[in-house]
Amino acid sequence: LSILLVCPTAAVWSVCSAELITVEGYEGGKAEIRCPYREEWRSHQKYLCKGDCSVFNKDKVIKTEAGENSASKDIREESVFIVTITNLTLSDAGRYWCRVDTVKWKLDNYVEVNLIVSEDTVNLSFSFSKLFHFQTKHTIIYNLRLLHTVI
Repeated sequence: LSILLVCPTAAVWSVCSAELITVEGYEGGKAEIRCPYREEWRSHQKYLCKGDCSVFNKDKVIKTEAGENSASKDIREESVFIVTITNLTLSDAGRYWCRVDTVKWKLDNYVEVNLIVSEDTVNLSFSFSKLFHFQTKHTIIYNLRLLHTVI
């Protein structure tokens, strides 16, 4: 059950949602945001907007057409559209809204998305060594150790 509410914020009405989707990604990586919608809205334009995304402020609404760091796909048989954001930055984190542009203004065409972007702290560090042993015809033994560290 999803309950959507209209909430007053700064003298402008915004949309609040009881349904929340959380998506996580790493800086430099990608995030896939799956936005569900009602079956009767399959032929309508879909949007993803960031921030408070008030219903009267359409400047913040971004169509889900392929952009520089994003791509979208509408899977109509599943009633879901997918937005993939690539090359994530920490500034991409925040609240987004999945929105379907309907003929009549309806409150239930919004789904809230919380995008969490973490710093890429993966540090692959390993070292290996190999002992080479060889003997010359003068019976002098040489030991050579190769040490290599990758960070």
